[in-house]
Amino acid sequence: MSKALIFLTFFCMLFLVQGLHARAQEAGDQTELLNQIRRAYYSTFDDYNQYATLDMLNHIRRERFDLILPLVMREKKIDMWIHVIRPWATDPLRFELGGNSGVFIFTDRGSDRIERAAFEGDVEDPSVYDIIGGESEFIHQQGYEIMDYVPEDPEEAPETQLDFRFKDIGEFVAERDPKRIGVNYSKRLRLADGLSYTDYSLLVKALGDKYANRMVSAEYLISDYLSRRVMNEIILYGEFGIKTAENLDREFAKVVPGITKLSDLEGIVFLRDPDGNEFSKSDPDDYVLQRGDLFTIGSGAGNRIMRVEFAGKGYVLREGETELSPEIKKIWEHGIKTREILRNNIRAGRTAGETLEIIKRKLEKAGYYYNPVDAYDKNADPEKTQVHLDLHAKGKRMLAPRISPLGPDWERDMKIPLLHTFAFEYMIHMPVPKWGRGKHLYIVFADVAVVTERGVEFPSPPDQGIRIIR
Repeated sequence: MSKALIFLTFFCMLFLVQGLHARAQEAGDQTELLNQIRRAYYSTFDDYNQYATLDMLNHIRRERFDLILPLVMREKKIDMWIHVIRPWATDPLRFELGGNSGVFIFTDRGSDRIERAAFEGDVEDPSVYDIIGGESEFIHQQGYEIMDYVPEDPEEAPETQLDFRFKDIGEFVAERDPKRIGVNYSKRLRLADGLSYTDYSLLVKALGDKYANRMVSAEYLISDYLSRRVMNEIILYGEFGIKTAENLDREFAKVVPGITKLSDLEGIVFLRDPDGNEFSKSDPDDYVLQRGDLFTIGSGAGNRIMRVEFAGKGYVLREGETELSPEIKKIWEHGIKTREILRNNIRAGRTAGETLEIIKRKLEKAGYYYNPVDAYDKNADPEKTQVHLDLHAKGKRMLAPRISPLGPDWERDMKIPLLHTFAFEYMIHMPVPKWGRGKHLYIVFADVAVVTERGVEFPSPPDQGIRIIR
């Protein structure tokens, strides 16, 4: 063999080995990336919270499956719920179901417990499921990708991931013979629409005409499931609330009149002057806090699944003042009076829209002007303090009742369930006639609240007062 041929053979082998190594490295990197993505969905609670451990999150999932799932399935008359999660799509139920991808099937078989099955996917806590299906030879089936797979007979290899996405589902459904099958496609609620046209077509094919004709949208089942809470979720909200209050105290303590800029403070920091002009830390001209300013710092704790946000108020004393001015005391009193009106008129069982109308009448009877917009209305009675409401759900992608003029009608059409957790958020615009026409003070209240059988309760103390900055 010539030297040229030997060298050519050597370099070909070298390139082949390097290519194989690179491919193996790439596969390993992708596997690690998938693992990192998977971990990110279940490890998003802050480290400071001793309760937000993986065990606690799994426990919450089990409690929700045990206590909430049977209730909402029977209320919506759904015998089987099929939820498809694609790995490349955002889905609000990833945390709820404990998986980043797969086909999740819940069947009401008549007992107190709903049967739970997961197919062709990856679940965080297998113990919560009765059946784990789809344990196939495909390496990355949770990503719907065919990789690193060489069958004994190459002719039997599937051409694409679509050949096995709904493997064995048809037989599984037929064995249980459900009358109504809820599936995650939407007719009205956008965030419940996680099924692609391809998945829908494949599911119809897998079920056959008999059961495909029994499919209905699961959008209201999903919205109800997301809007309800179990007690351990409330415990976490309380812990997040305590931490948030500590964050606010730390930020208010930083303020030095005439020196501290809004951008020096952490959180959402803003104020409105007596003319209604708003200044925030994002403004190009960085506002410096002055004596006489009434300002707000919004802080939060938690994550995209479960988050608490509070709005703390601070007042910078004027020269010669030793306590809050009479006007500042008065607007706080209006805020507390409004808080009690809201607490006394929010009950489980009513829709958010019905509740909003009741609160509007109660506010007007108490002498307030209900303002559907968060801006001072100069055409309203100048003697009346104005109240704007936005009592919206926290976390869960807002698939929950909203006591507010804001947002779509379907949020107001939803009934308020027990353990509904929401932002107790409202705004006070108080006129100060002696300062001039249209002059007013403005503060925001934002606490976390939960609806129990007793009415509205706070899992952590609501804002206790306007902080004094000397």
